[in-house]
Amino acid sequence: GDNAYNSGTDSEYQTAVFDMYPTTLRNKFVWPTLGNHETAQSTTATDFPYLHIFSLPQQGEAGGLASGTEKYYSFDYANIHFVCLDSMTSGRTADTAMANWLRSDLQSTVQEWVIAFFHHALYTKGTHDSDTEQDLVELRQNIVPILESNGVDLVLMGHSHVYERSYLLNG
Repeated sequence: GDNAYNSGTDSEYQTAVFDMYPTTLRNKFVWPTLGNHETAQSTTATDFPYLHIFSLPQQGEAGGLASGTEKYYSFDYANIHFVCLDSMTSGRTADTAMANWLRSDLQSTVQEWVIAFFHHALYTKGTHDSDTEQDLVELRQNIVPILESNGVDLVLMGHSHVYERSYLLNG
């Protein structure tokens, strides 16, 4: 997420992503995730350039269950199941369509390893504070139990503009 500052426009993507990495992107896949800048800070946006720039699996065509949206999706690569979540516009409670899809998707995978990735940091003390920012607290309270109870091995996040890592956390 946050690949296109400040508002996630097509021209911002062109400059910050496609013009920046033309050689690399010529023969590599890009599996993006929504950040707050892709949606111009909106938590209720339903249409933005990100959804027109990328063609992401929404019908389970790359592995995993169909999500019906490009905002969150899953795919398999070798023995790894990847799950991309929308931590910006698809809700942050445990009863959203995304949370329900996440449970089903994780329960149906047979891959050896499961990696989840999304934009907002669940545990951070960098340029954001996951103990005081309500959106991060909500994600941690509602999404972490789903990830933990369904065997996710690794979670990758951004948002806080620093490098942070933690030791194994469970609960």
